[in-house]
Amino acid sequence: MKYRSCILVACLLLSSCGTLFAKGKKTSSWLDATVEAKTEIQAKLKKKKMSVSSSWIRKGQKPERFTIDVKGMEKLVLVTTGGPDGNSHDHGIWANARLITKDGKQVWLDKLDYEYGVSGWKSPRKNRDTANKYIYIAKKKYDHGILCSAEGMLVYDLGDKYVRFEAEVGIDDRARGGSVYFKALGMDPTATGKALAAQYPAEIAMLAGYFGGIEVWLANGGEAIEKGAVNRLLKNLKDKGYFSNQVKKVNAMKPGEERTKAYLNLLKEMDTVIGLQAELQWLNVQALKLAFTDLKKQKGFDVSKYQPMYDEVLALVDKGFDGIYRNNPQAIAAAQKALENRRAILLGNPLLDSDKIVATRYKIGARAREIMAPDLGTQSNNWSNQESARRDGFDAEIVELSDIRGKNIRMRQVYKPSNGSSVADLRLHWNGDRVMFTQTRKDKRWNVFEVKLDGTGLKELINNEEPDLEFYDGTYLPDGRILAISNIGYQGVPCVNGSDPVGNLVLYTPQTGNLRRITFDQDANWNPVVMNNGRVMYTRWEYTDLTHYYSRIVMHMNPDGTENKALYGSGAMFPNSTFDIQPLPGHGSAFVGIISGHHGTARSGRLILFDPSKGRKSVAGMTQEIPYRNRPIKEVIKDRLVDGVWPQFIKPTALSDKYFLVAAKLSKESLWGIYLVDIYDNVTCLMEMEGEGFISPILVKKTQMPPAIPDRVKLNDKEATIFIQDIYEGEGLRGIPRGTVKSLRLHAYEYAYVKTKSDHNWHGIQSGWDIKRQLGTVPVEEDGSAIFKVPANTPISIQPLDKDGVAVQWMRSWLTGQPGEVVSCIGCHEDQNQIPIPKRVMASQKSAHKLTPPEGGPRSFTFDLEVQPILDRACIACHNGDKAFDLRGGKKDRLGYGTSYLNLHPYVHRQGGEGDMVVLQPYEYHPNTSELVRMLKKGHYNVQLTDDEWRKLYNWIDYNAPDKGYFNANVLNYLPYKGFDQIKRRKELTDKYANGAGVDWKKEIADYAAYLKGKGEITPVMPAALKSVEAKELTVAGWPFNAETAKAKQAQAGGGIHKSIEIAPGVKLNFVRIPAGEFVMGSYNGEPDAYPTAKVKIDKAFWMGELEVTNQQYNVIFPEHDSRYVDQQWKDHVVQGYPANKPNQPVIRVSYEEAVNYCRMLSEKTGLNVQLPTEVQWEWACRGGSDQPFWYGAMDANFGPYENLADVQLEKMAVTGIDPQPMEKDNPWFPYYNYMPKVDTVNDGLMIPTEEYTYKANPFGLINMHGNLQEWTRSIYAPYPYNDKSQETLEAKQVVARGGSWVDRPKDATATARRAYLPWQKVNNVGLRLIIED
Repeated sequence: MKYRSCILVACLLLSSCGTLFAKGKKTSSWLDATVEAKTEIQAKLKKKKMSVSSSWIRKGQKPERFTIDVKGMEKLVLVTTGGPDGNSHDHGIWANARLITKDGKQVWLDKLDYEYGVSGWKSPRKNRDTANKYIYIAKKKYDHGILCSAEGMLVYDLGDKYVRFEAEVGIDDRARGGSVYFKALGMDPTATGKALAAQYPAEIAMLAGYFGGIEVWLANGGEAIEKGAVNRLLKNLKDKGYFSNQVKKVNAMKPGEERTKAYLNLLKEMDTVIGLQAELQWLNVQALKLAFTDLKKQKGFDVSKYQPMYDEVLALVDKGFDGIYRNNPQAIAAAQKALENRRAILLGNPLLDSDKIVATRYKIGARAREIMAPDLGTQSNNWSNQESARRDGFDAEIVELSDIRGKNIRMRQVYKPSNGSSVADLRLHWNGDRVMFTQTRKDKRWNVFEVKLDGTGLKELINNEEPDLEFYDGTYLPDGRILAISNIGYQGVPCVNGSDPVGNLVLYTPQTGNLRRITFDQDANWNPVVMNNGRVMYTRWEYTDLTHYYSRIVMHMNPDGTENKALYGSGAMFPNSTFDIQPLPGHGSAFVGIISGHHGTARSGRLILFDPSKGRKSVAGMTQEIPYRNRPIKEVIKDRLVDGVWPQFIKPTALSDKYFLVAAKLSKESLWGIYLVDIYDNVTCLMEMEGEGFISPILVKKTQMPPAIPDRVKLNDKEATIFIQDIYEGEGLRGIPRGTVKSLRLHAYEYAYVKTKSDHNWHGIQSGWDIKRQLGTVPVEEDGSAIFKVPANTPISIQPLDKDGVAVQWMRSWLTGQPGEVVSCIGCHEDQNQIPIPKRVMASQKSAHKLTPPEGGPRSFTFDLEVQPILDRACIACHNGDKAFDLRGGKKDRLGYGTSYLNLHPYVHRQGGEGDMVVLQPYEYHPNTSELVRMLKKGHYNVQLTDDEWRKLYNWIDYNAPDKGYFNANVLNYLPYKGFDQIKRRKELTDKYANGAGVDWKKEIADYAAYLKGKGEITPVMPAALKSVEAKELTVAGWPFNAETAKAKQAQAGGGIHKSIEIAPGVKLNFVRIPAGEFVMGSYNGEPDAYPTAKVKIDKAFWMGELEVTNQQYNVIFPEHDSRYVDQQWKDHVVQGYPANKPNQPVIRVSYEEAVNYCRMLSEKTGLNVQLPTEVQWEWACRGGSDQPFWYGAMDANFGPYENLADVQLEKMAVTGIDPQPMEKDNPWFPYYNYMPKVDTVNDGLMIPTEEYTYKANPFGLINMHGNLQEWTRSIYAPYPYNDKSQETLEAKQVVARGGSWVDRPKDATATARRAYLPWQKVNNVGLRLIIED
């Protein structure tokens, strides 16, 4: 059994927390009564031979058969007791447990419900092990079994039906050790346990906390349980000396009743000290001083009453409390007094003068110290709505606490569900006389209820005729309406194949019964709450092409759904989740909330104060963590963000911007109680009770109602208007020249359905999660402004396009316009904390543009209907499966992927469906970074695409190269669903409750297929034959030359061979001398842009960097630059990818313009003429005297020792798992995700850009000229032959990068290979190498 500290018992016994005292007179000492009860039970069991026990069974041991005759027994009591090995992982399993009836039939025990069940670890579990997987004992699988960890007990009513019990008993294979005795008893000790608890509630509650239930202890003979509990408590004392000796004395006593009493008494004494030890850690004198100083300023605070208490606390603290560890009565009394005074002072806060708190109370039992928030009615994870929470099996009630400053807090039941439902989402009305909450109806569907605090007036608040809708997480609105969350969208969380339904916000008018859906979000909405200004805050989860572990952000909007905008967390990976947000009184946008992770601890977490006016992402607007005022809040990128973090908080209520009520669990062993906390680090227990948990505390008080914001929607309008003042404002298009954006591409999302295949791979490999419906395009004015109409009640994403129809940036989110709303924004990811300056722009003087729909009408983007026709016309004449790879359509594999899709998508560079949370660099995934586009643009066998085909191809790439673009939704027949066709039902509900905004996307696809069919059969076109190229063989005297000659030329160049300059303390740039010379530039064996060749001459020697510029070297000039990460190919990212920002890695995501600026500033800093090389200088230096494709040999040369190119190491890009690791080759997904083109017969030792000198240098001493990264030159991209003079007159439309990179195969990494990029484009495999010219 696990160690359980009893902080609460200290609260109960010492009155440092409020408590309830049972009525009734104690007739004997609790020690005598409990020991006598156990002795009597054990005597009866022995006398009647009513106890059967297994041998001592250890982990890994084969299961033991266990049989008992149960004829005549009324109850079957099964007990698991930990063995003497000291291991706490005693996960015992009653495998194949069954009862045999009188007529010989067997009944599996997992088919019956136990009357009483307690387990030393969590709850007893049917047919599943500790990992919630199939049961295995000693590698044998069991389909039936009950997991009941020691110390545990199960009680079943036999009802005179059975004659025999049979099982195989053993330890769960997943346990980390452990040993168990399995016992069956013929009598039930639960009645005795209840009687003891009624007579001695405090003491029995304490024992139950340590024993896993008093009944378990009563049922077990011997003293192993109490002895184990004492030893575990001893380990947790900071000073063990005194009690260690006491334990030895008791151990030395003769076994029997007196020693049992001694153990129990010692347990009580140690529990008192453990409780004091736990509370004293929160007796922070400095925090108390600060709070007392603040309280003295508050009207109504009785300084005369509390000043003596405060002085006494300080005096007692000065004396110290070390004596408690020697069980010194005076020290214990002093500690109790100090804690009592501290509590009284802090609860003297005038903010608590109403003297009433409403909260939800859960009766848990022996597991109360083990549970986390899901056992208090929350969802069991951080990604689901209430629909996924447990619907019954709770003992919950709404209670009102009063006399909260007294020693004996009074507790009154306001309401208790009669159906075993939880009570969730507690909300107090501003009038302070009633509460709203969520519970299940009679038909087990969730709904929002209301009850008055006097216990009367219970009613359902949302009355709706739909048989399949549920409502939960409601909040009052100032105008009398209600906001709630509902499954109205028939959506499921895509990353779990829709296993968890998604809830979106609805607006309900009780007077009329009118219901309107107001959010259309991909994933869950949580915790709507009215702000002080009348707007509504809520948390939404979104991951359309974002990292889904880190994307729960705080939104705010008007109550009618208009002006919906991000408030906090967008564009950052910290925090993962922000739950339970509550506005701070007197503030416009500041709030308190709970930050938590994705997997791991559910719903509870760290208590944080936010002020969006100071910043809107990561730690920028986090003003304080409670209770750590002096500890800076640091960004932590971690999936299980709050696992192992204590205290844990949930459901705060702001009394002011300094003081808060909150439910908390202070340590792993603590109870969930109600606490008063403050910004000074005081943590004060108001109420906790052994065997129980409290959540959602709210001060009962009438408060100022926020203003009611009038509706701005026009329900007769089916469109909204979008106005963008200046698309170039904000970080989204930073660095992009004005005039680049010519139009906007709009698409709408259709999200995943419930219990429907929609996971990582459904729409394609490294593609998105959702259907992207092409809506059309709208123009952007010359000044960057735009105004246009969009369908209302539709989640819409925007991609700004250049003149070629290529996306400059990706929204990776959505906006939703309400009917008739004008949605206004300044620009693309503009800073919302900057005061917008209204400008008279061209769009504001025009009528809103209508969408220009795509040819054939709006529809989902599917590979078969959008890309395949291009392949059918332009490609399959050659790519017909005979020689070149097959690009014909129609053939699908076992997973539904088309052959042509699987063959084509590997040549597309895209961010995938799980991109970086930060705003992407514009053009980072421009089609010119895809091998497919580069190949076609350079004239691949004369294949010619039409303008429309190019636009569709770009569109496919900009959408993350999807394949399917549809869902196959399952029909659901479980609660609350009624067997509807999900696709039809979503449209029906959206039409009915969202102003006719439903979409029949299946029909749209079918209509477009018919449209294409009507255009006639596509005839494959064989491209014209390539014109022969006359290769002019040019020669240069003395070239090529060997390595020895190269080194001689270096030496002859003068100035030495090596040069090192220090640009910051300890940061050096190392250069080698590159001699002057002449060579033949270009090649007829490469791409067409590498010829005709030309003789070129290097007139002067120069210095060139041995390596590319590193992050550390670049940060000397631009310290804010972050090369960030390289995306992995999978969607579960607990990390941001493979790091590219280590100090010695070469810098990436630097544009040509930035590289030139770096050279300029470095020249100013050093007094040297630092430049980027020209193409001529780069190729001359790269070749090192060679006339071959590579300085080390021909095209087929083994590049492994020389360059970091696309080799077998790229298999590491295919990862899997919660913490992504490279896939094993036998993983069925490996062939799909190991798609990057590579030479898999070569292993160069590294994948991402190297940090070290691991490769051989070329004859001039340069490393990784062909690989690692492509490198900027200062040459403008122009046709060959190369001419220095013409370079001076060319406009820099595109700039040349040279060499290959870690993702390039040798054919793209030769000495003559050229890349053309836009001057402002930042690419994740392009870096820079410097030269110094004399």
